[in-house]
Amino acid sequence: MTSHRLLSQESQDAYQLTCASPPPKRKFKGANPDQLTPFQQKLMVAGEVWRKFIAPSTLAFFLVLPVLIYKGQYITKFLVDTWYVPIMGIVGCTIPSGGAPVAGGVVFLPILTMKHIDAHEAVAFAASTQMIGVGIFAPMGWMSRDPSVLMGSFLKPMFPFAFAGLVFSYLVTPLNKSDEVLLAFTIFVMCLAVYITKGLVHNHLDVSHSDDHSSEKPATGAAQTLPDNRDGQEEKKENDIEAAGPPTEATGLLSDKNMTAGGAIVPKRASRMERRNIKFTPKQYIIYATCCFLGGMLCGWIGIGVEKVTFFLLTYFHDVDVIAAGLSSITMTGWLSFFAFLLHALCTPEDEGIGPHFSCALRNESNPFGHVFGKVPYELWLSVIPGILIGSLVGPAVNAAVGPRNIMIVFVIFLLFDAGYNIYNLSDNGYFAELLGLAESKI
Repeated sequence: MTSHRLLSQESQDAYQLTCASPPPKRKFKGANPDQLTPFQQKLMVAGEVWRKFIAPSTLAFFLVLPVLIYKGQYITKFLVDTWYVPIMGIVGCTIPSGGAPVAGGVVFLPILTMKHIDAHEAVAFAASTQMIGVGIFAPMGWMSRDPSVLMGSFLKPMFPFAFAGLVFSYLVTPLNKSDEVLLAFTIFVMCLAVYITKGLVHNHLDVSHSDDHSSEKPATGAAQTLPDNRDGQEEKKENDIEAAGPPTEATGLLSDKNMTAGGAIVPKRASRMERRNIKFTPKQYIIYATCCFLGGMLCGWIGIGVEKVTFFLLTYFHDVDVIAAGLSSITMTGWLSFFAFLLHALCTPEDEGIGPHFSCALRNESNPFGHVFGKVPYELWLSVIPGILIGSLVGPAVNAAVGPRNIMIVFVIFLLFDAGYNIYNLSDNGYFAELLGLAESKI
């Protein structure tokens, strides 16, 4: 009996020591297939095929294709002129593939502008790159890990509104000078940076890993459930609940609420899968639809924007975890970029690009032939594809190694960089000087 007690005491000490020791280094395992729908399980299988076979074959194809096209000029012309583009593609796709709602344009546009590439052409390049990078490669990179990050309950009803905004901005209200839009977008970006920073500081955002169920817990401030010995206690718990009568706030047994250590009742956070299944109230539907339409217009004017708008909506109104909110948002941008790419490829003026130079937009004094300005720089586009493919494969691994919280910190840094770059451009264009001059003239 004494030896049995000693053994039991040693077992308890070992258990406490194990609980007190730091957890082992985390390894990403992916979503639990039992929690996925049949369609999502098929997507997971397709993701495995993509990661193991299709992605490597695609990478090899686009590495060999420029050699076949340029032949003797491959080094002297292609590599010398575009050596920086694959690096730009890796960075531009690793960040969104890691879960940050950055579509890539925030990386491409400043670099291309510094290379003295026309702004319209830079927007066309961003559209053609995002079409593949965040429209295909980044989502497929996540399918083998967690296909539920693509929230069809959000994308299906809201994409038509974003698409309508994109078409409206391109064909009805194209901007020759977008300083006002750029200023408004910069203000929004700065507010979004403040919103995310506050959410990270006060733990309002769900920054848990995609295969981690720790987010399925009470909201911030709720008491943490301690490990307990459930043997023989489940029946007692059920009897206690029956004796307490119907659940009320007084009994603290509400199914959607939990008790804090001080006895206060706080809302219980729904599971991640429940929060990823978006359900709209009529008011929320109107808000989402309006914002997606405006975000689509931003994509038409400056190449990016809707992904940051939808990220804010999903995390603010539906408490979606940052990974699913970010991946679904950039995927919408990628799908919009496909149509933007078609407009730039088919409707440019006759002196831009290879044609066919259709007349797509409304005709007016500034655009008498109804063209879409900004040709697609196919040489740069051909060079960037291997980089964005590598970035899409690296991104999920970076997310697992670095963590969603640190990804959001990087995202905030990019937001501040984007805002600073926009302010610099507005100052360089003389917008602020003109604005201040108007204000002084009115005085």
